[in-house]
Amino acid sequence: MKIPFSLLPPPLVEKLSKVRLFENIGNVASTFFPSLHQELLQVESNLTHREYSAMAIVASFFNSIFILILGVILISVTKENLLIPVILGVLIVGFISFITIMMYPKIIARKRARRLENELVPAMRQLLIQVKSGVPLYEAMTGVCDGYGEVSVEFRKMVRRINAGISMEEVIDEKSRGTASLQFRRVLWQINNALKVGTDVGKALEEIISDLVLEKIDDIRRYGQELSPWTMIYMLAAIVTPSLGITMMLVIISFLGIDVPKIIFAGVIVFIVGFQLFFTDFVRSRRPAIEDI
Repeated sequence: MKIPFSLLPPPLVEKLSKVRLFENIGNVASTFFPSLHQELLQVESNLTHREYSAMAIVASFFNSIFILILGVILISVTKENLLIPVILGVLIVGFISFITIMMYPKIIARKRARRLENELVPAMRQLLIQVKSGVPLYEAMTGVCDGYGEVSVEFRKMVRRINAGISMEEVIDEKSRGTASLQFRRVLWQINNALKVGTDVGKALEEIISDLVLEKIDDIRRYGQELSPWTMIYMLAAIVTPSLGITMMLVIISFLGIDVPKIIFAGVIVFIVGFQLFFTDFVRSRRPAIEDI
């Protein structure tokens, strides 16, 4: 897994992370992120949490150095006393870079989990149909290795592991510990428990599919309830506040006889456009997938 948001090339970051100083700092930093080890497993990274933390330290340190160099050049060109802003910029860039890099595996794991859950119900229905038709579980798992997005990717990995000679129960248990999706984890737990106990796998699949559909319906209901307050926030921030704010500002400034800087209107336009893009992306990210119900 490559380190994101780094100005240094990945091979150099990896090489510098082996320096004892960065290793020691990385070991200390990793203790503040106890879930990092599990998140790296979920994104199938071959890095340990200590190695990743050390690489995050290296990347954020040299990002700060880059900002420091730019600040020194800016001071030498402008001849202004910008020492405090430059120091603040260095600290802010270093801190934000480190936190962003350390949170990156969690972000990637959640995105993968969301993509997986979008195709989980139809894939499990296909698996259930084949199992109910008398097809062995291994053959049924092979049947969902294509056509179901991220779910097919995960089942292909499990089938390859089974073909390598590892028992099905061990492969399913291993995969359940390495996925960020709670729903997929529950599906694998149900299948594995049915295999260990010797009960009907089809019955277990029927129950878990029913639970997944009910969860999807609840997600849709909650999303509908959330839309009203979010719509109110949008109306206030993107429509009411800019229009009334500019009107009030023009009235007050007209009484004071002050010229209105044109940059204010440009700033308002930039704010409205930026807020609408952010709000649209935010609402889209909250929307549950309904095509698989």
